[in-house]
Amino acid sequence: MADSFDFRNMLMDPSIPFKQIPFEGIVFGDFDSRKEGWFLTAREAPTPGEQEVIENVPFRQGNFDFSEYNGDRFFKQREIKYTLMYFGENGNYVDRKSIEQEIKRQLMPQTITELYDTHDTIYHWKGKVKSVEVEDDEKYGTLTATVVFDCYPFAIRNHDEFDDLWDEVYFPHWIFMDKRYEINGKTTVTYHNIGSRMVEVTLKVVSGSVSYGGMTINSGSSKFISVPKGKHDIEFDGNGVIELSAVREEMI
Repeated sequence: MADSFDFRNMLMDPSIPFKQIPFEGIVFGDFDSRKEGWFLTAREAPTPGEQEVIENVPFRQGNFDFSEYNGDRFFKQREIKYTLMYFGENGNYVDRKSIEQEIKRQLMPQTITELYDTHDTIYHWKGKVKSVEVEDDEKYGTLTATVVFDCYPFAIRNHDEFDDLWDEVYFPHWIFMDKRYEINGKTTVTYHNIGSRMVEVTLKVVSGSVSYGGMTINSGSSKFISVPKGKHDIEFDGNGVIELSAVREEMI
């Protein structure tokens, strides 16, 4: 019976080079750690410190904390650290030296831009590289790179909050919302901001004329609406069609 099946030989043939394909990695500018042969072995993304505004008043217990505004807390930059490993050929120092130079060359000069991590598939970070340290292990022919990023404190969703792309749906933390609404007289649109901070929603009038907050917005024009965290009813008036767009930010 077994003769009718083909089995893969589990023994390594030293004459055939082993092809290493990293599945986890980061993309920053033109640098893709997976394509460069780096294996992501560790990531650290601790929550950032708060930008506190605290006043102490004599003869008063405790203090006054003015760090919040409109239900939001404000944070300092976030430090994200990655450990990458490169498995080179034993004794091939020239190869390892070239790889070390290349990772520094690609990462350090890059200005503030998007940082993509396979761990957070629907989000990205934004920042710049703070440092790149590379350790060379001659015995095993490996390199260990420690890359530290200085980033904006919140993770940013890759696509518009109102574009329900099925491949991006993360059911443990998601809500489906319509993008386009028809306004006929006084109309209430319920918006759920499930993000970690206030979001700027772009209101675009596709056709007709719509009023919001005492302001009339005509066809082709747009207005920004600041919406705090949570569920909110947004009141419109007039006659027309509107579209909403926003980019959610998360403390993850």
